[in-house]
Amino acid sequence: MTKCLFSSGFEDLAKTLTELNMPAFRANQVRDWIFKKFVFSFDEMSNISESDIKKLKEVYSKILPPVEKYLVDKADQTGKALIKLSDGELIEAVAIPGNNTMTFCLSTQVGCPVKCLFCRTGKQGFTRNLSAEEIVLQVMVLVKKTGKKPTNIVYMGMGEPFFNSEELYRSIDILTDPKGLGLATRRITISTSGHVQGILELINRPGEVNLAVSLHVANDDARDKLVPMNKKFPLDVLKKALTEYCSKTGRRVTMEVVLLKNTNDQYNDLMNLINFCEGLIVHVNLVRFNNFKECEFEAASDKNEKEFKKELKKAGIAVTVRSSHGQNILAACGQLSGKTQKD
Repeated sequence: MTKCLFSSGFEDLAKTLTELNMPAFRANQVRDWIFKKFVFSFDEMSNISESDIKKLKEVYSKILPPVEKYLVDKADQTGKALIKLSDGELIEAVAIPGNNTMTFCLSTQVGCPVKCLFCRTGKQGFTRNLSAEEIVLQVMVLVKKTGKKPTNIVYMGMGEPFFNSEELYRSIDILTDPKGLGLATRRITISTSGHVQGILELINRPGEVNLAVSLHVANDDARDKLVPMNKKFPLDVLKKALTEYCSKTGRRVTMEVVLLKNTNDQYNDLMNLINFCEGLIVHVNLVRFNNFKECEFEAASDKNEKEFKKELKKAGIAVTVRSSHGQNILAACGQLSGKTQKD
């Protein structure tokens, strides 16, 4: 039975080639073609003999899994791939072009167990974690579709990355390996909904992987409802972990705040946010809410958004309003679902 190289066989490639009586260096040749030359067909690997290519194709039907659908938002050229895994599950990954940048947004789980009220991914529930190979294959699918190597990787797709930390870090090791894409760790960001154990673990990881926290509101009662993770890791526990993170790494934390009308966009919400950020090395990203069919929330007014930005700056907190990319194809933050239909 043949299989997809990336989704079920990449980790065991060297072992498989040995079993096929191929020389050990073939594994490095295959890796080089895929990661350095972005070739995703065995037939195009010109330094591998025809007989060995035939053997490879008998074991691996394809290098990458099928892309069920690839959509491009005409407004900003953001691309979204709907990828079918070996067990039939569907995940989504997003490519966001910028000025001399290409950011890939990756999923770490099929669905998400956190169930934030304003997130489409959480609405679909949770199925399973992804393997490191299934995380990395998203990168290669997007490379193939866009024709470009990513300058930045953000683990902000489907799922809570720290719920799948072992495979998360294995995927980072593959992407930063000189034999892989050779990305610098400082070009990688992990976004969490507030998993304290994951944040503390990241402190001791080698490299300079960036941290983003989906905070949204700095009041426990309100956050319990919006971000259920808060019930396990309330704000005082989260801030203690972030204080330790900033102190030990010297790195800045990005605070993600999706402003929702009459939910977390009032003056008291602003003051709570400013107080929470006090003493931390932070940058606040005000994220415009991206609507979807089954959601009851609305975006905050432009007036309130501007007020938040003004007062945060006045308090000495770095702040930006993040542009939404891919809204027209449901590829923006909180819109991913892993469904075949647009709705």
